[in-house]
Amino acid sequence: MPNENRPGPTACPHCGKPPGLRWSYLLPSGNRRRVFTCAQCGGKYDLSDGAKIASIFGALLGSWPAIMLVGKIVTHGGGGATWIVLGTAAAAAVFIGVTVLVARLALRLVPKG
Repeated sequence: MPNENRPGPTACPHCGKPPGLRWSYLLPSGNRRRVFTCAQCGGKYDLSDGAKIASIFGALLGSWPAIMLVGKIVTHGGGGATWIVLGTAAAAAVFIGVTVLVARLALRLVPKG
């Protein structure tokens, strides 16, 4: 069977082992030339186009609850500086969490030059 030795979607496309993928790699990026290096074999890889699009879609989905959350927290705190910082931190956590989750669901690694 030709697909018998094919690595899974989250495995290095070169060696088939876990490549040392960091959560920050799943955030949207405008860098078209980015290339990640496998921690196991040193092979070069990147996210598939579908995973990149899912990451952008996750960022769009995460924006609305993040904005709502910062508004609720700041309103609850009466607009104080501490509450603004707390609301912003909570909004960033929601935004990043949703973005990474959606990108992770569509994750597939592809070999690069």
